Formats: sequence, structure tokens, C-alpha cells
Amino acid sequence: MNKGFIGGIALAAVLVIGLICGLICIEKVPVGYEGVVYSMAGGVQEETLTQGWHLVAPNKKVNLFTVANEQLVLTKDDRDGSRGDESFNVSTADDASISISFQMSYRYIPTDLVSTYKKFKGMDGEKIVSNRVRTVLKSKISEVTTNYSMMDIYSGNRSKINNEITKCLNEAFKEEYGIEVISASIVDVHPDERLQQTIEDRVTALQKKQQAQAEQETAKVEAETKKIKAQADADAMIIAAQAEAEAYRIKSAEITDALLKKWEIDARAKHGWVTIQGGTPIVNAQ
Repeated sequence: MNKGFIGGIALAAVLVIGLICGLICIEKVPVGYEGVVYSMAGGVQEETLTQGWHLVAPNKKVNLFTVANEQLVLTKDDRDGSRGDESFNVSTADDASISISFQMSYRYIPTDLVSTYKKFKGMDGEKIVSNRVRTVLKSKISEVTTNYSMMDIYSGNRSKINNEITKCLNEAFKEEYGIEVISASIVDVHPDERLQQTIEDRVTALQKKQQAQAEQETAKVEAETKKIKAQADADAMIIAAQAEAEAYRIKSAEITDALLKKWEIDARAKHGWVTIQGGTPIVNAQ
């Protein structure tokens, strides 16, 4: 066997070993993620890996954190990634406990990834959300919902409540977990039978109240209409009476002594002895 053949085999072996090592050492950081690199010898690397392919030594471990918008969905059914019934109860201002479905859009703050990783001793982003964030969600959301009644949460200004929940969670999670909460919202409310009956009773009472107010308003309008009509009729009667009085005045003013004398002469010529009193002829039979 000549030296050239042996050299070729050695070169091929080196290439194969190099290829295998390359494949072992290549790490992919998916789109929307960054990686924190850790090794037993050197600890946590201060510079994170951005999306793409990277050569990483076999003794180093890459832990992924989402820096794009991620959804946490906790609903009564298994829609949108919720694992079965993950709804949970929150407290209200009227000492009730009501079950809700919830969703949150969040991301890890890129500049805080290394400190977050150190703080939670090697947990990646998914484990922090699963093991830490989920456990405090109920209490944090209840800090907001305890300011609202059951009816407010069930059928009130949900957007205002959701805005307050988003603000509360963002402030708490940014400091504690290096997470920015982009939006958080109660997407459904699931009252039990007792609460459902209470809600229906309150809705019925509210409808009756609104109906009574509408009837009162209608009666008020009708009364005002009758008042206006009565006033119009009275004004019309006054105007008519004033017109009649004015006509009589004008007519009286037109009857002069000369006119009365003429009427008397004409009447005597036609009927005999006639006396005019106040414009009215009085016939005396002779």
C-alpha cells in the first residue's frame, strides 16, 4: 500500500471527523429568539446569539428566549394552544370568585436576557413562563379585578379592565422576569350556576329599571304635550275673546248719534213709533 493511498484515507477520515464535529457544534437559533450561552468552565457568556446558525463548542449549552411576540393562552377549551381547561378563578369587589379565560402577548427584553438567565439559574424562557409566571398570574390579575364587581367583569367595560391588567403585569413581570407584556386580556367569563343565576337576576332588575325609566320619560313627555296643548287652547280662547271685544268696540264706535237718529226716523216710517236705545230699535205699537 503506497503512501499516497494512506494519505488519502487519512484526509478523508479527518474530513469526516471534522464534518461530524461541525454538525455537533452547530446550533440553530430560530427566528424570533435569542440564545444565552453557558458552559461549566466559563459560566454565562455575556453576548447572546441572534437568530441563525452558530458554531458552539460541545461543552457549551444554548438556552433560548423569545424576543418576538409570544402568546400565553389559558382558556376553558383547548383552542389557541391552551392545554385543555386552563381557565382560573379571580376575585371581585363584591367578594365573588369568577372563572375566566385569559391570554397574554409578551416577549423577553433582549438587553436583560443574560441577567434573567443568571437570576433563574439556567432556566430557559419557556421554563420561566411555565414554572414561575403562570403561578403568579392569578394573584396579579386579582389585584386588578378586586376593584371591579362581578357584573363589571362579566358585562362591563372589559377594555378598561384589560388595559389595567396589562399595565399591572407589565410593571411586575418586567422587573421580576425581564418580560415585556404587550397585551393581556380576559377573553371569556365562565360563571358557575349560582353566579349565572345572580347575573341573570341582576340583568333582569337592570332591564326593569331601564323600562321604568323609559316609561317615566314617556309619561313626562305626554304630560308636557298635554300642558302645551291646554295652554295653546287657552291662548286661542283669549285671542278669540279679545277679537270679539275689539269687534264690538269698533262697531260701537261707528254708531254715532246722527246714525241712531236716522235709524229711528227710518223705523218710524216703516213700523210706527220706534225708539232707538243703544243701537237697538224698540217698537211701541200705537
